[in-house]
Amino acid sequence: MSIRNTLRRFLAYWRDDCSGATAIEGVLAAAMLVSWYAMAYQFTDAFRVKTANTKGAFTVADAISREKAPVNVAYIDGLHKLFDYVTNAQGETWIRISSIYWDDDAKKFQREWSYATNGKPPHTNASIALEEDRIPSMPVGDTAIVVETSMQYNPMFGLGLGAGAHQNFVVTRPRGPRIVWED
Repeated sequence: MSIRNTLRRFLAYWRDDCSGATAIEGVLAAAMLVSWYAMAYQFTDAFRVKTANTKGAFTVADAISREKAPVNVAYIDGLHKLFDYVTNAQGETWIRISSIYWDDDAKKFQREWSYATNGKPPHTNASIALEEDRIPSMPVGDTAIVVETSMQYNPMFGLGLGAGAHQNFVVTRPRGPRIVWED
C-alpha cells in the first residue's frame, strides 16, 4: 500500500463522513440569528432616540412660543432641563434658541438674540445667514424662534451604526407679538 493510496482513502473517508454537520450548521445559524437580532435592536434604538430628540425639540419650541414674559438665561437653562427630561437623555445634549426677523432693507434674516447651553456658541447674524435655506419666508416685521437641539447617540453594539449626534432645527412663530430677551 502506497502513501498515495492511504492519503486518497483518508481524504475520501473525511469527505464522506457526515457526523457533526448538523451541530456545525446550528452553530453558524445561531450566530447569524443573534447578529441579526442585535442589528435590528440597534437600528430600532437609534430610531427611538432620534424620535425622542425630535419630540423634545418641538416641545421646547412650543413652550417658548407660548411665553409672554421676557426670557433670560435661567429660563433657557430650564428649557434645557425640560429637553433632557422629555428625551430621557443618556448622553450629552445642548439646545440653542434664537429670535430672528426678516430685514427688508438688508434682504436677509437678522438675529434679535440668541443663547445656547453647554458651551455651544450663540448664533450671530453671519451664522443665521448660513441657515437661510432652512428658514421659511417671513413678512417684514415678523419674528420667529429658531430652536436647535442635539443629543449624542452611542450605539450598544458596533454593528452598522457608529456614534453620532441627532440634531434638529425647528422654526416656529411666537404666539404673542414677540419673545423678548432680558439680561
